[in-house]
Amino acid sequence: MAETESPLVAFLTGLIRSPQNQEVPPELSAVEGLEPLCQALLDLKDVLASFSKGDFSKKYRQTGSLAGYVKALQSNIRHLAWQCVAVADGDLTQQVDFMGELSEAFNRMTASLAAKHEEIQQKQEQLTELTRNLQQEIKKKEEIADALRASEEMYRERSLHDPMTGLYNRAYFFESAAREMDSIKRQTSGRACIVMMDIDHFKRFNDTYGHICGDAVIKLVASSVSGILRKSDIFARYGGEEFVIFLANANLETGSAIAERIRATVEAQPSPAPGGQAPVTISVGLCSLTNAGVDSSANCDQILMNALAAADAALYQAKDSGRNRVCVAAKASL
Repeated sequence: MAETESPLVAFLTGLIRSPQNQEVPPELSAVEGLEPLCQALLDLKDVLASFSKGDFSKKYRQTGSLAGYVKALQSNIRHLAWQCVAVADGDLTQQVDFMGELSEAFNRMTASLAAKHEEIQQKQEQLTELTRNLQQEIKKKEEIADALRASEEMYRERSLHDPMTGLYNRAYFFESAAREMDSIKRQTSGRACIVMMDIDHFKRFNDTYGHICGDAVIKLVASSVSGILRKSDIFARYGGEEFVIFLANANLETGSAIAERIRATVEAQPSPAPGGQAPVTISVGLCSLTNAGVDSSANCDQILMNALAAADAALYQAKDSGRNRVCVAAKASL
């Protein structure tokens, strides 16, 4: 402290600078107005200390211009805090015009945030549009894929069926019957029958009544036989006027009964020939297969070919013995 500094100045200086509140020294207690001045300074220190800690809620009890400045600062900062909360909640329209440089900085911040927000919104709209376009493209590709699968399935189905009768074709018969042969080999009591059929005097229908009539005869036999067979049986057009059936899980007795029923059903159908002339009949050959008669080491395709050959031999036996009949292969098993 300078030697020329009076005790009053020294006391007031310490009151302002010291973090501790000081009482009026006894030698200055008689100075008029010192107590209220000290209290005003202490109140100012107290409220400014609260400001420094971020607490702007403390009430300032003094009056006058200095108190007005403090209270205005307190009000402005609290209002600015409220506006910051509004900005944080998404209101980017907030503007400050009462705090000079701080107002300018705040307004620049909100303007920048608003511009960024607008940019983000535009990006989001673009992203939404891109997402929508992508979803449409995905949907189109899925529709194309579905159409391709449907087309493939359609062509696959067509490749497995005879176009005239709708029956399975020869290729499908060999494929599926070979699988059934493999099943017979693996089962203790596996059994099945192979049936070969041929339309009697078919050439007569084509030569006498035309190919349209011949086609109608083929369709008649196909539909007549289809109505008799079980879902587990495999019925195919073997070629021309020949048909073949794989009777799954059928012994010789069952196979013979089904074959006879097929023959009788076809014979009972009205002929498609003009005037109902030329009745339609078929000759049938049957071969029975059992697990006991199949070589477990043999190739399934070869077993099937042997069975077909036996059924075909029985078919020609039926034709040679007068047609319109069922003949069973000499061997009941292979």
